[in-house]
Amino acid sequence: MSRAIGDSYLKPYVIPEPEVRVLDREEGDECLILASDGLWDVVSNETACDIARMCLQGGGEEEEVAGEGDGGGGDATCSDAAVLLTKLALARHSADNVSVVVVDLRKKWKRAPTTPTMTNS
Repeated sequence: MSRAIGDSYLKPYVIPEPEVRVLDREEGDECLILASDGLWDVVSNETACDIARMCLQGGGEEEEVAGEGDGGGGDATCSDAAVLLTKLALARHSADNVSVVVVDLRKKWKRAPTTPTMTNS
């Protein structure tokens, strides 16, 4: 997002295309870590996964989470993992901005019930 808004003086040199990978989900998938170069430049994939796993294990096993209205996905363990990863990147003197989001893939999402609406025609 920062490349789309900022870096006007670097525009001729900065590629605005994000790095995107599409992977099939597997049953054993635990979490998804979305992060900027500020994390990945100073923290290995293995270390980031170990930290996220440690935080998520503290949050218990799979739970069902309602999809709407309750902020589902605002899980404290995911936030803890993101904060720890951010602090680690900063402690390692990352030269770039650091943005981290951790998503718990072990959760079973259920749709919030919808109430049918009636219209006068």
